[in-house]
Amino acid sequence: MRILQILHNHKFGGAEQHLLQLCVGLRTAGHEVEVAAPKGSWVEQRLIELGFKVHHFDFRAHYDLLSLFRLIRLLQQKRFDLVHTHLVRGAVYGRIATSLTNTPLVSTVHDLTTWKNYPRKRAVIAVSEAVKRHLVSRGYSTALVGVIFPGARDCGLGSDVDAVRAQSRDELGLSPADTAVFLIGRVAEVKGHDLALAAMRTLHPKYGDSIKLFFAGQETSWGRELHARDGGKEAVWLGRRDDIPRLLAAADICIQPSRSEGLPLALMEAASAGKAMIAAQVGGVPEVIVTGQNGLLIPPNDADALASAIDRLAHDPALRQRLGHEARKAFDAKFSIERMLSATLDAYQHCIEAQAA
Repeated sequence: MRILQILHNHKFGGAEQHLLQLCVGLRTAGHEVEVAAPKGSWVEQRLIELGFKVHHFDFRAHYDLLSLFRLIRLLQQKRFDLVHTHLVRGAVYGRIATSLTNTPLVSTVHDLTTWKNYPRKRAVIAVSEAVKRHLVSRGYSTALVGVIFPGARDCGLGSDVDAVRAQSRDELGLSPADTAVFLIGRVAEVKGHDLALAAMRTLHPKYGDSIKLFFAGQETSWGRELHARDGGKEAVWLGRRDDIPRLLAAADICIQPSRSEGLPLALMEAASAGKAMIAAQVGGVPEVIVTGQNGLLIPPNDADALASAIDRLAHDPALRQRLGHEARKAFDAKFSIERMLSATLDAYQHCIEAQAA
């Protein structure tokens, strides 16, 4: 198949990482993949490094006629077998352009906050059952909305994990006795970094410096303000990192106190590394964590509950090990890239056949 992927976002997040994994997987499987993305964005830079053809589009709001005409012309010239859009702006322009060129279209919805501008009469992929329920509640046909979990890379390091853990912890200033708590992901209000800081303020009088919180992720303007207020008192701010498997090797506990989630990639990667996880019970999170089985779920917006859960796991290494072992089993069963790729190709084929009928 000849496939055009469309994603308009300058940020670095789960949707962008998913697109990258999907493009690589499709190419490895023998398909021809090109991408429409903003010039200078993280995803554009990474795709070019990997040898993909990237068409630069800067879709300005929802009324950029020049970009729409350019996209229509691209589809007419290239005659792609299918267009796959991600996030809302790509869906808006992809829906119009594919309708005018009679090109099959699939659109992926990655979150619980957008719904208005996705196509209602074309195939839609939700990244979790929670996202599907959200769309159906807004009037989308349940028959047209499928669920495909985004595949996560395997961050387990096999036989190298002990050596990498020791080296990574040494670089981070961690002793063997320290408990390292990681929150990995974009530093934005929706991710709950402020709740993590509040939890640490509760725990530090009890644990002192033997428990350390690490933030690894690109900072939004909200995140920069939070960073300035904290000043490194409660957390170690690592910024955006490209060595997540090494950070996970160093971690003892991974947390995700989000206020809203479609399906958090950070939790799936933590599961692949066999880490004990704590997360707020929002959106698609319960599709990753079964509380008490492969992690702990807490109420949203509850810093005290987060502190109690961290305290519980910090005191119980055996529980951390058991939860991490079960998390890895869940990853193998549901969240591998191979499973995602197979399900996505099935969705593509179904979409192409339905349009040809």
